[in-house]
Amino acid sequence: MSYKFDLSDIGRGGEISLTQQLVDRFADAIEAGLLEPGEKLPPTRHLAEQVSVNHLTAARVYRRLAELGYVTASVGRGTFVRTLSPAVAADQGDDWQLYALPQREPSYSEQVMADAFNLPLEEDMISLSTGWPSPDHYPVADLARIAGEVFEEEGGGAISYLSAEGLFALREQLALRGERFGFASGPEEIIVTSGAKQAINLATQAILEPGDVAVVESPTFVGVLESVRAAGARMLGVPVDEYGFDVDSLERLLARHEVKLVALQTACQNPTGRDTSDERRERLAELARERSFFVLEDRVYADLRFDSTRPRPVRELAPAHVVYVNSLSKAVGGGLRVGWVAARGPLFDRIAMLKLEDDFHTPTLVQHIASRYLASGAYDRHVESTLPIYRERRDALLAALERHLAGEYRVDPPRGGHHVWVTLTRPIDERALYSEAIRHGVTFTPGDAVTPERRSQTAFRLSFSLLEPKELDQGVSRLARAIREVRRRARHSRAVPAS
Repeated sequence: MSYKFDLSDIGRGGEISLTQQLVDRFADAIEAGLLEPGEKLPPTRHLAEQVSVNHLTAARVYRRLAELGYVTASVGRGTFVRTLSPAVAADQGDDWQLYALPQREPSYSEQVMADAFNLPLEEDMISLSTGWPSPDHYPVADLARIAGEVFEEEGGGAISYLSAEGLFALREQLALRGERFGFASGPEEIIVTSGAKQAINLATQAILEPGDVAVVESPTFVGVLESVRAAGARMLGVPVDEYGFDVDSLERLLARHEVKLVALQTACQNPTGRDTSDERRERLAELARERSFFVLEDRVYADLRFDSTRPRPVRELAPAHVVYVNSLSKAVGGGLRVGWVAARGPLFDRIAMLKLEDDFHTPTLVQHIASRYLASGAYDRHVESTLPIYRERRDALLAALERHLAGEYRVDPPRGGHHVWVTLTRPIDERALYSEAIRHGVTFTPGDAVTPERRSQTAFRLSFSLLEPKELDQGVSRLARAIREVRRRARHSRAVPAS
């Protein structure tokens, strides 16, 4: 096998060793592109024969090239030119990482999620895409007092390691709520997580394998979509109507597919704010037992209700088939990062092991704080005191929609939570609207980012919890102007004849 470059003038007896001359010649050829990325180099015995050196010298040449980052060797396969040479990497600054990292394009949902965290930080940006509790109403004084008590009474135990399942005192407090509200019968069913998102990730990892079929609500929480995709499962959507998750549609899917997991929010669903009816929850539990699939029940907004009703969880009806997820993030503060899973049997053990592998355990200090906060009754008092604020903001957003988009939209007022799901009466290019809205200084969550399928109608989520009524009105006004601009451009492009 011959080379693409000349090795005939390799000198002998000079100041530079044969090994170094060969290394330099190969490196120059790789940097010049004479040897291309991924190209296989001839075996060392061929190199030894061509330049009349012994086999050990040829082996040293390839080993030195590998040390310098020019080639990579695979036992039984040979030696190959690396994708990006060191010289090229140095010329390209950080861009070399694009070649070295595995190829992975972020999904539309991931891009929108990143925007939801980053765009609100920009000056004069009104975020209707961010469903966080308002920092102005965080229970800072209560949490600061409790944090001091934890260090005073626990000492170093406040920041010591814990088991993966979490602080037992916190698990006891969560289990007391579980007995009251129907999601757990004891602390042995509780695993503390770093927020509900981690809980969803752990549950989907524990249950799903590549190729499995998972059913999700449409629309749904963007984090569910990303967790199911990351597990490699095939995703099917079931609509949400005025009675919540459409179990009849699920039954039709079960007739055609072997479903492994059904993921839904049964109370104050994100983004619609609707509840799943008693009849549908009972039928879902029956189907889970009959067909032996798991249900992932997310209840992060269940406490944030604007009326006195409180739907019971599906887990109360089929505890062996339902893994229950919740957190303190939506009512107290997202940065606290305290969530939990309720499960039993081998699923519990598997989630606990995945939690251990992921981050050992949720930070000890915040678990101590959360435990005492719940035990004191301060959590329930805080929720009760903030609900009127969020109800007022929901009503302000609905009023702003009617003021600025009358006749252009449909909406079902949410029973609770932080969001309103809006459907436009006339379709519009959603991605064009998303870009135009940002240009106008307002963000929203586009429908295609929270549904597993493309929709014929244009719908989006508007979040109201973070903003004062005046800001909500200004945000909807900006969004209305963006909608009019996108429609104007669409009319103009249709009116201009093709050249």
